[in-house]
Amino acid sequence: MTARSTADATVLSAECALAGRPGYEDVHGACRQLRDVVLPHSPGLLLESRCGCDCHPLTGEGER
Repeated sequence: MTARSTADATVLSAECALAGRPGYEDVHGACRQLRDVVLPHSPGLLLESRCGCDCHPLTGEGER
């Protein structure tokens, strides 16, 4: 994997990564990483980034 493809890779939550496997498709609903969680008093530093799965619509706060 090259540096460029690593940077372009979409980061998925554990639930959405598991949902990509046969038999686990219903696990998408358990994903809680629906928006970026910013470290308090540190704008721009993320505690947890939004799940990049296409099953989550981009809405409002925390959009990429």
